[in-house]
Amino acid sequence: MPRTVHDTSAILDAAVRLLDTGSADAITIAGVIREAAVSSGSVYHRFPNRAALLAAVWNRTVQRFHAELYPLFDEEPVAAAAALGRRTVSWCRAHPADAQVLLAGLGSFEPAAWSPENRSLREADQARWDQHVRRLVTDLKAVTGSATAEILLVVLDLPYAAVRRYTGAGRAIPATLDGIVEQIIRTQLAPAPQE
Repeated sequence: MPRTVHDTSAILDAAVRLLDTGSADAITIAGVIREAAVSSGSVYHRFPNRAALLAAVWNRTVQRFHAELYPLFDEEPVAAAAALGRRTVSWCRAHPADAQVLLAGLGSFEPAAWSPENRSLREADQARWDQHVRRLVTDLKAVTGSATAEILLVVLDLPYAAVRRYTGAGRAIPATLDGIVEQIIRTQLAPAPQE
């Protein structure tokens, strides 16, 4: 009888579904085995412990999310900021379970217990993301005259807060939210008037 091969991605999808029904505490090896309907060997072969599983869930989700957003940084600064906000909302709508991973936050995935390899993967992706954000903030400060704290609040925090309002209540993200978030960002980052 041929052995069934289970896809790592399908196992991680099962882990994310568990989070969607609770907190990161709901992601356990036993829970993933049940949710994915796979053997314990299939899971333990890929993830020797819960920390490795949590690291893989976080890293995969954040890398997928960032990959969607990186091209947007190449636009004019205000347009880039607006596009980032709009895409954050639309991405979360298209990937509601993955949105729960982002909204739970890194701390929920117990990064102190991760292997050095998994921490390095996260740190490399975070460093790349931070570099893009710093460049955008610098460009926006020059164009708008806004302070760093204001820019970060409008560009990064606002889209998450808008999404959390719906996902936290177990409701679907409305299709109109993308445009609302984009418009608020554009309004808040309108270039400073020339004197």
